[in-house]
Amino acid sequence: MSEMTNPFPDGTCFFCGPNNPSGLKLTFHRDGEGGVYADYTPESIYCGQGDIFHGGLQMGLLDEAMWWAGYEATGIMEAVTASASFRFLRPVYIGSPIRAACALVSREGNALRLRGSIRNAEGKVCTSVRGEYRIIPRERYEAVLAARP
Repeated sequence: MSEMTNPFPDGTCFFCGPNNPSGLKLTFHRDGEGGVYADYTPESIYCGQGDIFHGGLQMGLLDEAMWWAGYEATGIMEAVTASASFRFLRPVYIGSPIRAACALVSREGNALRLRGSIRNAEGKVCTSVRGEYRIIPRERYEAVLAARP
């Protein structure tokens, strides 16, 4: 499937930024059916309990996949997480390859509804997400990025 070009000029995103020395440096691909995916093997520095990939990072990874799926479906960068619901169905182990995948389910105005999952090397769903992103005006998006307390 085809690799997607990262649209962020600074490349510092923890999940997809090639310029973040501490980041995962994920590359997203089109799945040929309107969705996206990224392959990753969790590293030991990201463990939670025992040898399990930290649940918070799994949620972040799926949130990232939702953004990329929304971007693939709309071509619009100015979208932010409105809500997300996660289900942890089986452990994701450190050192075992996984695939995070997501696709747009529906769009109503500025609301994008998405669904995704993390699957293990056997193709079993380990973690799933259903979420909503909101497209916001470019000016507001840029103001949020520029704001500092």
